[in-house]
Amino acid sequence: MMRACIILGVICVHILSGFNVTTSANSGLNIASGILIMTFHFTREAFMFITGLVLFYTYYDRSFSVLSFWRKRLLLIAIPYVAWTTIYILFEGTYLTKFQWTRSYLTHEFVGGLLTANQFFMYFLLVSMQLYVLFPLMVRFMRRYERFHLWIFAFSFAIEVGIMVWNQASLQFINIYQLPTWLGDLVRYRDRIIFTYEFWFVAGALMAIHYTKIKVWALGHTRMVVSVLCGFWLALFGFYFLNRFVFDLVGQRVLDTLQPIMVPYSFVVALVLWLIGLKWHSVSKEPNMRALSKVIRFFGGVSFGIFLIHPIALHFVDKLSQLVHGPLGVHFALLPLWIAMTYVLSGLAAYCIGKIPYIGYIVGEKANWPRVQKSRTVSNAV
Repeated sequence: MMRACIILGVICVHILSGFNVTTSANSGLNIASGILIMTFHFTREAFMFITGLVLFYTYYDRSFSVLSFWRKRLLLIAIPYVAWTTIYILFEGTYLTKFQWTRSYLTHEFVGGLLTANQFFMYFLLVSMQLYVLFPLMVRFMRRYERFHLWIFAFSFAIEVGIMVWNQASLQFINIYQLPTWLGDLVRYRDRIIFTYEFWFVAGALMAIHYTKIKVWALGHTRMVVSVLCGFWLALFGFYFLNRFVFDLVGQRVLDTLQPIMVPYSFVVALVLWLIGLKWHSVSKEPNMRALSKVIRFFGGVSFGIFLIHPIALHFVDKLSQLVHGPLGVHFALLPLWIAMTYVLSGLAAYCIGKIPYIGYIVGEKANWPRVQKSRTVSNAV
């Protein structure tokens, strides 16, 4: 349930962002689409929160071999990472006018893509691999300092907010070409370094470790959690207007997900989505909910594949939307249609690819020949 909702939010952000850049600055549609983008901008953090939660829920209370863990987890992410970096580069060759089909150009793009995750939205896979490398150390740390988990949470939260303040007030304005190359690269690619998102993995870990207690508390305080979300939602609007009309930020700097208000907002959204998932689990098996339950399970199961495939679907849906001639208001009204098309087409493509023996690895499905029993999917593992 939670994965299905989050990946839908990802597509909403990207469809809305494409529309936003076509609107005039300070127009009503520009502001409305900007606010909607900010509303759905919790997805990156929520994905990482779930990753930390599932990993710690799976491994924290049992012993495991570090080398075996690395071999299993890194391969399950590295294969899609390499495959989709290659696919995206080749796909760009079909429409980019400056693309060159030469060995040197392709090699440069491929190596650069692997090192920086600059092909579409590969940053999540790169950050996930960094998490897998550090995960055994995180487990040892959490086990050793179990008495201080509340303090760890508070300190991690404060550090995360501090990083976001630093990013919004300073890092995004730095001219990286005036810095040493290595430092300029760190600033440029700060959104794909694990320490930028440290709180989300820590929060997911602590929730997994204390899952039962948190579940009991959250179910008993659902209204309060939802009320807090509404409060942060209004605060999000306030920060949007503050950034835009007081701090005079423009373009993507207004909509950047790496800003301080997104830390508490995204955390509470993740908790609400988790609560919705708990509520849904209790009613999903009722006879009148079976059809909807199948749909949600389907999209949750192929969410990792949707994440990987949807940039290509976005490209063709955008081409289709350009065939519609009319005022921007009409295009704004059609956004739900483009979102639904991208979501469904990506899901169906991920499902079909996942059924192909061995090729299914690139969407997180360990699909072998029929004689071999199907294993768990990457989307379920992360």
